[in-house]
Amino acid sequence: MPKRTSQRTLGVLAALVSLGLPAAAQSSAESQLVARLNDVRGQGVSCPGSGKRPVAGRLTYTPELAAAARVQAGYMSSTGRISHTGAGGSTPRVRAASTGVNAVSVTEIIFMGGGVNPESAIRWWLNSAVHCFWMNEARYTNVGAAVVQGSRGTAYVMVLSSQPR
Repeated sequence: MPKRTSQRTLGVLAALVSLGLPAAAQSSAESQLVARLNDVRGQGVSCPGSGKRPVAGRLTYTPELAAAARVQAGYMSSTGRISHTGAGGSTPRVRAASTGVNAVSVTEIIFMGGGVNPESAIRWWLNSAVHCFWMNEARYTNVGAAVVQGSRGTAYVMVLSSQPR
């Protein structure tokens, strides 16, 4: 990414954070998402298209990944766009890096719904081949979650990362 675009993207991310999406303590809905994801990873699961996934280790919650998730959830809930591309063209890796995460692997799982119902997001992800696969990928060891209600719906975002470089 050219330096100018990178600076603009980080500026947009900083602006979103300053507009009411600060790093905050986990909400009950966010805690539920992380707990349910860890339950799923601890049981192993059959994913559509890829079959039985092995048991994966528990994820450790990190506020940095939660801040990255909160930025994208805020963007999605205010724009109604269900996308991994965020404000200014940002990507999950760029958003994670903007919070200080420097990991080999970063992925993001997203969902939009009405109201706050973390279980509906988990069920949808488990019925999606690609989301189910990444939820249960053993290389990921850290997680952050955000649930943000906005004018265009409720966005659920989880950002997963491997160990730092």
